[in-house]
Amino acid sequence: MSKKTIKQTVPIDSISEAILALLKEHTPAMLKLNEISKALGITSDSKEYDALRVTLNDLDQNKLIFKSTRRRFGMRPLGEFSAFKGILRFEYNRAAIETDSAEFPIVYVRPQHIGTAMDGDSVRVKLLALKKDKKPYGVVTDIVKRSDLPIPGTLEYDGDFYFVIPDEEKYLVDFLIPARKIGKAKAGDKVVCKFLKWEDPHKSPEAEVIEILGKSGDPSVEFAGIMKEFNLPVNFPTEVEQEAVLVAKLPSKSEISDRLDLRKSVIITIDPDDARDFDDALSLEDLPNGLKRLGVHIADVTAYVKEESLLDKEAYRRATSTYLVDRVVPMLPESLSNEICSLQPNKVRLAFSVFMDCDEHGNVHDYSVSETVIKSCKRFTYAEAQSIIDTGQGPYHELVLELYKLSLTLRDIRYKKGGVDFVTQETKFSLDEHKFPIAAVLKTRTDATSLVEECMLLANQTIALHVKHISKKHLKKGVLPFIYRVHDEPDMMKLKDVLRFVKALGVHVPNGVPSSRELNTILEHVAHLPEKMVINQFLLRSMAKAIYVEENIGHYGLGFSDYTHFTSPIRRYPDVLVHRLLKEYASERPSDKRIRYLNEYLIDASAHCSLQERQAVNAERASTRLASAQLAKRHLGSRIKGTVTSVTSFGLFVLLSSLNIEGLLHIRDLSDDYYYFEEQQFRLVGKRTKQVFRIGSPVYVEIVNVNIDKRQIDLKFIEDEETE
Repeated sequence: MSKKTIKQTVPIDSISEAILALLKEHTPAMLKLNEISKALGITSDSKEYDALRVTLNDLDQNKLIFKSTRRRFGMRPLGEFSAFKGILRFEYNRAAIETDSAEFPIVYVRPQHIGTAMDGDSVRVKLLALKKDKKPYGVVTDIVKRSDLPIPGTLEYDGDFYFVIPDEEKYLVDFLIPARKIGKAKAGDKVVCKFLKWEDPHKSPEAEVIEILGKSGDPSVEFAGIMKEFNLPVNFPTEVEQEAVLVAKLPSKSEISDRLDLRKSVIITIDPDDARDFDDALSLEDLPNGLKRLGVHIADVTAYVKEESLLDKEAYRRATSTYLVDRVVPMLPESLSNEICSLQPNKVRLAFSVFMDCDEHGNVHDYSVSETVIKSCKRFTYAEAQSIIDTGQGPYHELVLELYKLSLTLRDIRYKKGGVDFVTQETKFSLDEHKFPIAAVLKTRTDATSLVEECMLLANQTIALHVKHISKKHLKKGVLPFIYRVHDEPDMMKLKDVLRFVKALGVHVPNGVPSSRELNTILEHVAHLPEKMVINQFLLRSMAKAIYVEENIGHYGLGFSDYTHFTSPIRRYPDVLVHRLLKEYASERPSDKRIRYLNEYLIDASAHCSLQERQAVNAERASTRLASAQLAKRHLGSRIKGTVTSVTSFGLFVLLSSLNIEGLLHIRDLSDDYYYFEEQQFRLVGKRTKQVFRIGSPVYVEIVNVNIDKRQIDLKFIEDEETE
């Protein structure tokens, strides 16, 4: 904080006034809790600190201050301040700025008000006049900081100038490349560029070629472009790989003797067919009191990845594994992720286990958390586990069936308590030996995947509640520093459009922000409709994003008041932190100094992990779009039946039934009539013919153009039903 701060400790009875004065002084900045406490001279181990947190929440509840989703506080009363700082994002050629404002988290910007700002830039935006029940729009007034992400694209030459056509449609313009900045690149090459300057929106931005990936259109080159675009590391630094090899040793007798020995217990893993990093395993035993003890055993990554080691620093930097169509970018080197940490069958492995004693209704009566050593008896794929559920036959069928029965009970109780039953689909591609997509399959939830999911959810919830329990033992008030997985209530501005569409289908919709139970009721009512999957996707998009934070606010989507991530430390760094904190708190009470350090560290760590997770998701989506375009190119000219999945002012997105990929039927290619967009009904209506295209409408289309560089599939509407 650059402005003058209050130095003396503030008495409890005047904290409210001091907070308001401090936040008003720093407007428009939003301050973190630790920044406010430092400014007011309040230490995190004092009774004033607890009073500060309570007071901040009270002021927020009373609308005197605002708290952002990143747990920052500021003075942002409606009408008093209308300029915000945020990150500019483009999707489907539409610009939106993600701000830290509580009342305006998203501000939309029309093309004429963007200036020279580009996707990823940090900008200032000033609100335009607000309209009742309409999205807020603004004008970019300043570019605070340019995005430093590399720009992959194809180098072209028009006879006078070299320019790069970016791969991603989030860049609305091509980049001029000065002759001296081309290097050895040639027209037609796939290259990576670095932004140089853009001062006039009527001229092209300038960039320079910093890397040549190969010939544009080659599958391996195109996927390499995604690695560069999202700044994903291709390899681990040599010293990190060397450290991983050194620590990847089988556990010694002394290490085993300090742990609960479960090597003779019946423990199994259930994972995807192509998985190699098995980070969770399951057991179930009957207890004399009639309860069942569910054991969730998680790879003990922190036994090998020590705090502040080279491995730890690299894992923190990556924060997550990224799953692209053609490869996995792992958080940990393979000697750990696929070998010593992976809970492979018939191999001794160190684990961190949580045991939950459940009754027949799914209630947990008791639990324990232990460092263990295990030896998995059997590795099941999801397909193998599903076969046992369907037939009742197979190895360890009694265990699998009992786990499945328990998972049904756990799911039922979760939904009754407010968990939302979203149905999702995932596109999986088959690749040939040249990594060229040859087929796509839509995968949905199965009984086997739900079995594992419910056990993991219960373990994650139990661990979050466990921290509450041990906090009471170590602290007089408050909770020990921890990292939570939270999910806020949905944004009503986004949700109301979807609910209006659902209501038009004849489904009852409650007034105001629906509770998670009410959302479940809506999903049950649309389960029989052809629009079911699209409605699920739309509702999901209207939800707040689940993020990591150091302050617990619960998980709306799951219906949990307490939730964290404990079960995937091989691929998620927050889980590593959770393991590390659990071990630390199990041994002794951390010092006040350590608590203060952790409180501040977890603020930054949770924000970093959330950001890296989002970057990974964006890379995975770009990878899927690229593979879809490559697959569609093989079927150029084909006539295919499809289903409308989204309706916009510029056209229809259509899921191609036989290919399981999505393309765009642009409104300009609906040449039989003039169509107008009814936004509230999510439909296009022909002015003359009155023909209606809405979500769920069956259509017949032809694949007329595929742009690999832009990852776009263009479709043409055909009126007859002659398809392949």
